[in-house]
Amino acid sequence: MSRAHRAFFNGLAPEWDDMNPQRPELYDLVKKFGVSKGERILDLGAGTGRLSRILVELVGKEGRVVAGDLAEEMLHRAAKNISTNSLLFSCADACSLCFGDSAFDKVVCYSTFPHFTRPAKVLCEVRRVLKKGGRFLILHQNCSRKFNRFHSSLSKVIKYDVLPAAQQMIPMLQNAGLLPVQIIEHPGLYWVEAGKE
Repeated sequence: MSRAHRAFFNGLAPEWDDMNPQRPELYDLVKKFGVSKGERILDLGAGTGRLSRILVELVGKEGRVVAGDLAEEMLHRAAKNISTNSLLFSCADACSLCFGDSAFDKVVCYSTFPHFTRPAKVLCEVRRVLKKGGRFLILHQNCSRKFNRFHSSLSKVIKYDVLPAAQQMIPMLQNAGLLPVQIIEHPGLYWVEAGKE
C-alpha cells in the first residue's frame, strides 16, 4: 500500500464503520472458511476490525488473531471496537510482514486486496507466514466487476485500485507458490482460497 493510500485510509478511519456497515452474512462466510478454536490467524488489511471481531470469537481464548494494517488510525479504531487478549495489532506493510516464517494457520484478506500496490509481493509474504497446510482467503462481498465499477467512479487515490477477476488470480497464486483450493465469483461473492503445501 502506498503512502497516499495510508493517508487516505487514515483520514477515513473516524467514519469508516458508518460509511461501510457490516453485512450480516460475513459471519457465515468466515465460518465456511473453517476457522477453528486455537488457531493463529492474520487479518491482513484489518481496517477497523470488523473481520477481526468474528475471527476472535471463532478461535476462542486458546487462539490468537493479529489485525494487520498499514493505516494506524484504522487500527486505533479497531482497538477501541474490540477489547480482548486474543487480539493483537500490527501496523505493517503487507509487502514486508514483521512475522516469522510459518507463523499462522490462516491468513484472511477481506475487502483489501485491490489496495495492495504490489500484489505479487504480498502473495509471497502470505505464503511465507503461513504454516504448511495453512489456508489463505481473499474475500469480497461483491464480484470484481461491481467492485471495479464502483472504484472507477471515485476521484480519490483508490480510483485505480482493481480487483482481478477470480480466475485471473490462479496464476498469481501459483507464481507465489500457493495452491488454488476454491475459486468462486458471482455478483454477491468473491472467494479466492489457496493453500500452502
